[in-house]
Amino acid sequence: MPPPAPAHQQPAPGQTYNPTGRKKALLCACNYRGSSSELRGCINDAHCLRHLLTSRFNFRDSDIVMLTDDSPNPQAWPTRANMLYQMQLLTWNAQPGDSLVFHFSGHGTQIRDQYGDESDGLNETICPCDFKTAGYIVDDEMNRLLVNPLPHGVRLHAIIDACHSGSALDLEFKCKVKDTGVRWKNEYTRRTSIYKGTAGGEALQIGAARDKQTAADTATMSGSVSTGAATFAFIQAIERQGTHITYLQLLYSMNQALEQLHASTGNRPPKLPPKVGGLFGGLVSKVVNGALDMAGLSGQTPVICSNVPFDLNRPVAL
Repeated sequence: MPPPAPAHQQPAPGQTYNPTGRKKALLCACNYRGSSSELRGCINDAHCLRHLLTSRFNFRDSDIVMLTDDSPNPQAWPTRANMLYQMQLLTWNAQPGDSLVFHFSGHGTQIRDQYGDESDGLNETICPCDFKTAGYIVDDEMNRLLVNPLPHGVRLHAIIDACHSGSALDLEFKCKVKDTGVRWKNEYTRRTSIYKGTAGGEALQIGAARDKQTAADTATMSGSVSTGAATFAFIQAIERQGTHITYLQLLYSMNQALEQLHASTGNRPPKLPPKVGGLFGGLVSKVVNGALDMAGLSGQTPVICSNVPFDLNRPVAL
């Protein structure tokens, strides 16, 4: 386990960043076709995000690795082993100025924390296409593979379109938007000895929903084909406002789109996946002191987290 990065290696909270180096993206999408956990929009998400990266952010097709469970090549399936391997390759030999993107669209759930580093006692997970036999990918693993290795001058954007994904990368700071304004909150004031930061780089995560919420897979937003609601809202915001859009504008735009979605569906929770590892449908049967915590499950609120606070009025830089 890497030691904490010395203070002088940590990125300055307001540092500017221009992606002048290489661009690399890993897009993983699981529709779980033919299973009791089947979804419809996740592979569409990956293709749409690939188009956004190439058309708006100057990624080349060769910069992008896609793992989808409709691929004719088993090496390109989003299995647990393939995803973990490609996560390592994404951050391998990263150099200052590099821009990295990780996207996952599929099921997410929560399991009990075994190490005492989660204040609510639960780890967030994503579900690879073979999760029923190979297991989940836990937030601790994603933090270790995607966050810990980031050197100074490298930025990672992780977009996680899954249920319970608000803190899926275990990043320390979460953006809180209230009537009184916007502020960063340290989520891990009682963090254990497990280091969750970078080696000097910057990690940002956009989660589809708060940790207590589910995320929608729907055709309502596009009007024709199914997509992940959060991925659609993310792409829509950038297509409408351009790449000069700020992180704060992005967050507000996504939140507005998701509020409209849930208002149009009667503010019902999105369709829950079937039984996942003993947890009913990804709906967290979270028993704390004997009480079932179902707070926040009637909507879907996007979340921005980072390893350091930064100015949300700066433009999105992928």
